[in-house]
Amino acid sequence: MTVLETTPNPLRRALGHMATSVTLVTTTHDGRNYGFTANSFTAVSSEPPLVTVFLAESADCYGAFAAAEEVAVNILADGQGGIARQFATKGIDKFAGVELDADQPRVPAVSGAMATIFGRVELRQTAGDHLMLLIAVDHVVHSNREPLVYHNREFRKLV
Repeated sequence: MTVLETTPNPLRRALGHMATSVTLVTTTHDGRNYGFTANSFTAVSSEPPLVTVFLAESADCYGAFAAAEEVAVNILADGQGGIARQFATKGIDKFAGVELDADQPRVPAVSGAMATIFGRVELRQTAGDHLMLLIAVDHVVHSNREPLVYHNREFRKLV
């Protein structure tokens, strides 16, 4: 059955029903760590390896990512929903209590993530009220953990 959408933001409501992975995008800028939760993440190309993420202009960390050269895209694992919520909260220390991978010194990487993609920002482009970061992938670290999935404003478990 098709439903005629009359809410103020039908696109946002419709996209909320789409299941997505949950990522934390992190960087270091001027000696300080920054990060945000993003479900607007996608692979662009396998040769050359490129991915993209989108950051809202209203984000606390917008200035840092508008200038950052290197980033990590941490694809969260099942059970890391609390970290995702923490990084989505404005006005707090997003890294408080979050265990980082000590083997990755250049940009912060979340320990226990399903995978972490490390790369360089190749292109920044304004897209509506977001900043698109096109990232050239340098290397990837991954585990066999199950992904954290977000659907209809809740974290879900794959069955």
